[in-house]
Amino acid sequence: MRVLFFAQARLAAGIHEEVLPEASLCSSEEFWNRLLVRHPDLAKLRAVCRLARNGKFLAAGEKLHPEDEVAVLPPVSGG
Repeated sequence: MRVLFFAQARLAAGIHEEVLPEASLCSSEEFWNRLLVRHPDLAKLRAVCRLARNGKFLAAGEKLHPEDEVAVLPPVSGG
């Protein structure tokens, strides 16, 4: 599973992307639990971040697959 980090999530994780070698079919909750073990500083953003799976926002109850690309997207503001 390829994970992309954007904006504040990139800063909290300290990287812009990574591949999770132990990836398996999982819920968004399970994904977050795995991610927070690797990047504990993301915990402060978890409540406001959305996940996108292969370019589309993750729907409630939708599973993540090992071959997916998952984006961690914090809220953004424009100007």
